[in-house]
Amino acid sequence: MRLKNLFLIAMLCATLSAGAQQVRLGEMTRVKTDGPAYHPSFTNDGMSILTSSEDYIGLKETNLATGETRVLSTERRAGLKTFRQDASKGKTVNGVDLKINIVDGSTVTTLTPNGDNERYLWPALSPDATKVAYTVSGKGSYVYDISTGAVSFIGKYRAPQWIDNDYVVVMNDRDDGYQITGSTVLVCAASGSFAQEVTPGDMIAMFPSAMPGKIAFHTLEGEIYILDITITK
Repeated sequence: MRLKNLFLIAMLCATLSAGAQQVRLGEMTRVKTDGPAYHPSFTNDGMSILTSSEDYIGLKETNLATGETRVLSTERRAGLKTFRQDASKGKTVNGVDLKINIVDGSTVTTLTPNGDNERYLWPALSPDATKVAYTVSGKGSYVYDISTGAVSFIGKYRAPQWIDNDYVVVMNDRDDGYQITGSTVLVCAASGSFAQEVTPGDMIAMFPSAMPGKIAFHTLEGEIYILDITITK
């Protein structure tokens, strides 16, 4: 089912940064799943979506062309392992012990770009394995350049995931101390120089993932959506 095709014309040219840089919004489509699904992640070929339960139990794969869903695992934390590790040039990253751990074969490099006493969440390697996006608990999301040691502040957002080597998606969620009251998805430059909301303000859009040209996210009700985007640089 298609929802809000080109849902806000004004947002097509909206931008929060100076200059012509912007994200053009295309079609937003709901993915048919066999029940509530959460934490979507594209497969490497972009042909399917992996989803889990709200608390990462089990793992399912839905073919975007046929709508067919198959169960890959019923284990606890199966989804967490999948969604928290990215394969980039043979390397993976994880958040074991609330640190950033880059695994390259048998070598594990632990990074604490913002200090040893911070809690590091949702680390993600860029596709070229030169940068890591992550969230520092209570402070927001950052990008760390592995070769230069430079740290860029993206904003007080959470759960960054890479679109390509230069852009990430994040969620800006809000609560009243008891429950989520709102959440939007933004596209941000890895340099921290650009940010633009890409989901409607009346929709609670959470935990996005991305690939070039597409963003996936879930709602509180366990609905999965895919939004087509074009980044004008």
